[in-house]
Amino acid sequence: MVCKIAPTETPSRTGEREQEIADYETALDAAGYGRFSRSVLCACALAFFTTGVENCVMSYVLPAARCELQLTTYQAGLINMAFMSGGVASAFFWGIVGDVFGRKNILSLTLLVDSTILLAQSTVSDYRLLLAARTLNGFLIGAPSTLVFTYLSDLVGAKRRQFYLDVTGMSFVAAWLILPAIAWLVIPFKLPGYTTLLPIYSWRLYLALGSIPGFLSGIWLMFLPESPRLMSDTNRSDRALKIIAYINKCNNGSKSEFKIKKLIQENIFMSKTINGDQSRTKALFIGVLKDLRMLVSKSYAVKSSLLLFVFFANMAAGFGLNFWIPELLLRTQGKPCTANISLPLPENAMLFNASNVAWKDIAKTYNNFSTPKYNASVYMHEEICNETINDSVFTSGLIVGACCVLGNAACALVSARGGAGVRRAAALCAGACALASGCLAAAVCACAAPAPLAVAAAAALNAASLNGNVLLIRLLLHALPPKLGGLGVCWGAWWGRAGGVASNLAVGVLLDYSCPAPFVSVAALLALSIGAIMMIKLEEAKVIDEVKTDSDIVEKNVGLDRYISTHM
Repeated sequence: MVCKIAPTETPSRTGEREQEIADYETALDAAGYGRFSRSVLCACALAFFTTGVENCVMSYVLPAARCELQLTTYQAGLINMAFMSGGVASAFFWGIVGDVFGRKNILSLTLLVDSTILLAQSTVSDYRLLLAARTLNGFLIGAPSTLVFTYLSDLVGAKRRQFYLDVTGMSFVAAWLILPAIAWLVIPFKLPGYTTLLPIYSWRLYLALGSIPGFLSGIWLMFLPESPRLMSDTNRSDRALKIIAYINKCNNGSKSEFKIKKLIQENIFMSKTINGDQSRTKALFIGVLKDLRMLVSKSYAVKSSLLLFVFFANMAAGFGLNFWIPELLLRTQGKPCTANISLPLPENAMLFNASNVAWKDIAKTYNNFSTPKYNASVYMHEEICNETINDSVFTSGLIVGACCVLGNAACALVSARGGAGVRRAAALCAGACALASGCLAAAVCACAAPAPLAVAAAAALNAASLNGNVLLIRLLLHALPPKLGGLGVCWGAWWGRAGGVASNLAVGVLLDYSCPAPFVSVAALLALSIGAIMMIKLEEAKVIDEVKTDSDIVEKNVGLDRYISTHM
């Protein structure tokens, strides 16, 4: 028997071979950062900006469209509630769909369809059509909210990933700063003397402009590649490597050489595909069910309940009361508050607030005022419907948006300081939000607050609730083990959006009859949530053994932690 001895490799030859084989993260970092990375960042930031537009746009459309569409306060509440209901329905949906059909494809498709529906709303003349369209908007916009961070993470290396994610996250709150400025320019715009098939109203133009970011981001994403991580995870390593090589060429120039020639598989879905035992979707679904059983087990039931409650309370303010801030500020500029200075309230109104004044009597007494008239059930339907919005409403919106942007930057710094700091910051945000809600109920609703106080309370409510949501997600990730983090955020999103639905419905029903009631209720929930936040125990850091079994890897990767958004 003859034995053949392989020639020994020189150290340089061994080093070259090691450079040709790498795991996904190493290969992505080797592709560098440059033109492609900036393009992906801009596309994802614009896509997430579109989600902010969808969340904020109706805050200025509904006050401007109330005359033409003859909207009652209750109907306006239903429109806001419809949008949040669509978000509730899609809380668990888009992550798995994007995993099956491709993240880029789903992102681009949903952005384009969502923007088309928003553009079509600029032609709507029936409130019921608007209600249905907003439901679809809420459902579709859940895809960018869920997938944009995952897609960005799959195309940007770990060295700059967190910075890119922070910039993308800020684009959401930037919408709350930019939209009031656009509304200030567009909504007061009038076209008198024109007779057309479809009446030209400024709010219709505002909606049409709001659809532009979605169209731009959807088209932009069509020219970007699919997630190479998704390719690698589904036994398509050759395609993944080609995409990463293309990223390297775009970032470093067409003449740059990409030395890595093979990717090491990291994800369990590879083996599932080869064995044919079960599909990728089924494996993910089974893993989610296992995680859900652990989430509601005795070990985590109390902690999970506390976390879901604080999400419900915070988003009841952030995606409930915040939608009504422009309308509330508009009412403080109207005839009821002005008349309340010298006209005593009727007995039944004293039980509630100035919003229950006998409107027709006030209108006859104070008909010299040029500010809009309100009706207890209809926004502005009396003999003459005045749709003029005071400029101070728009300037107040700009101040509120600026506070949100500054608060978001502060949250990014606080979130990097560990779980204890995040918990304290989340509790402070909840306290500020509760105080602002109480201020709006006690002073603004009763027409007893000057304009600067109303704007300050609105800014505090908006900034504290939206940025508190970011901190609560970070708190959840510190409180639950990594295996349950993704599922926990998805459940938090579901319950939080449910809180937004309930809050919007409550404001729509009660605003004309007892303005303080929904604000006091949300303030009470937020006050309770402070105690809940402080009761949540954080997970202690544990040293992970280097040796892991195959089942351990399965349990780690099946969760939804890579299919969620850190901003909702």
